[in-house]
Amino acid sequence: MSNFDAPSDIKTFVLSMMDEPATGSDFDTEVGNAIVLAKNDFDSRHPWYWRLKYPPGAFLTVADITNLTLTIVTAGANVAATLSATFATSLQYYKIRPTGSNWIARITAHTAGTATLTLDAAPATIAAGTACTIYQDEIQLASDLGLLVDGLWRQDGTFIEMWDLEYLLNHYPDPPVPGDTPEAFAKLDRRRIRLSHYPTDIRRYEYAYAAEEADIDVTSSTALTIPQNWRWVLAHGALYFALLMKSDKRANLFKQEYERGIEQLYAYHQKMMLGLGRLSRTPEAVPYGT
Repeated sequence: MSNFDAPSDIKTFVLSMMDEPATGSDFDTEVGNAIVLAKNDFDSRHPWYWRLKYPPGAFLTVADITNLTLTIVTAGANVAATLSATFATSLQYYKIRPTGSNWIARITAHTAGTATLTLDAAPATIAAGTACTIYQDEIQLASDLGLLVDGLWRQDGTFIEMWDLEYLLNHYPDPPVPGDTPEAFAKLDRRRIRLSHYPTDIRRYEYAYAAEEADIDVTSSTALTIPQNWRWVLAHGALYFALLMKSDKRANLFKQEYERGIEQLYAYHQKMMLGLGRLSRTPEAVPYGT
């Protein structure tokens, strides 16, 4: 009986169940592909407890910059702009708003220690010496970010909700307003988020997330990150996909076993994260007097 410790163990199991030799099978490549398909499907079903990252992700906001002035000689797309002084660190991907203007522009290029910027689009020229605010309300999170567990947690324990991007922009459009603590944030893409208010000070934020794992190496003898008592679910999923590729009528049987395993794992995941005690579980609202 295989313990399914490593991808190579699962491959051996799948080939055996397909009545194929452990080496030299005509379906060797297809079985490898089936294991990759099953692992990707398995991971996408839920942010399973073993994928929750420790320590959680964290980032620092940066204070807005208000002690520089701005000059834009020519309006248009990809235009040059000049600050009144050099800035020590790169301002690339920050945003800038000239005082008195109802628009903002993104800084698409800036070399640390210089005063010259490139802006994505400036609808008007800006006279020399015009005050401005430079800020960063878009933050890039961890490189292995899969799914966020909930939202952001500010250093003082304040919870910042995650909203839909369209909803956020409808309530907090550009140009944004400053705020020591944002009310909410939204995902811009896989890793980047936007805050409802631009930061005015340095603050620490923490976020719990499930990591996104790389594709499985089917030849590896390294133990899977999946806990041992649930590796059989992946093995049945791989067998299902492999039998499907072989047009084997047993495929549906192992699809049922795979789906049953996913359901059992989800129930176990809930118990793992919430415990078995009644008081530790998430409370539900009930009608008054019930």
